[in-house]
Amino acid sequence: MKKNVQWMLAAILCCGMTAGALMACGNNKDENEALDTMDALCHVMVSEDVLKVADVTVHYLDAKGQEATERMTTTEWKKQWTTTTLPARLGVWAQLTPKASVALTEVSYQLKAISTAGYLFHAAKGGDWANGWTSANPYAQPENVAATDVSSWCSKSASTGCIVDAKGVGNPAIADFGGNYKETSPYNDFCIWVVSLFGLGPEACE
Repeated sequence: MKKNVQWMLAAILCCGMTAGALMACGNNKDENEALDTMDALCHVMVSEDVLKVADVTVHYLDAKGQEATERMTTTEWKKQWTTTTLPARLGVWAQLTPKASVALTEVSYQLKAISTAGYLFHAAKGGDWANGWTSANPYAQPENVAATDVSSWCSKSASTGCIVDAKGVGNPAIADFGGNYKETSPYNDFCIWVVSLFGLGPEACE
């Protein structure tokens, strides 16, 4: 009887050790499993004249999807990060506030402000593709805006954004930061320009 009990205890202990080993292996496999990732980008470009006539505050959704702001003092501003948290929201808006202390001495100004929300999705099982949305053509020339119309022009600064689902597919979405002029437009025609912001060549669009 005593031998039977000893054999039973030995069997239970052996099974427990085996189960623990299997569980440990299973945990390691989950930890090492490749995940889909997304390189996100918020980008703003303005002309030199915009900085002369307006204060530029960039509102954007950060890596946690929370609103953040930064003052823009040069003609180009860019924020980039990588995340494995999908779905995700991207959004950016350049708030243009006419400078009250600056006298508009010129008859007109060359004004241009472009906000872009873009992303590059990396599938864990292979296959990369990029997509993004912008409020205007990035290749467009600055507008000739009369000094008397500068304030009105600044008030129409558009936000842009998109929602990227768990499979990396994005759709345009209004990024409402409060007070921004709401407008979005598809950006698929400018894939080469978007991927260049990530430092990639045209082959990334193939």
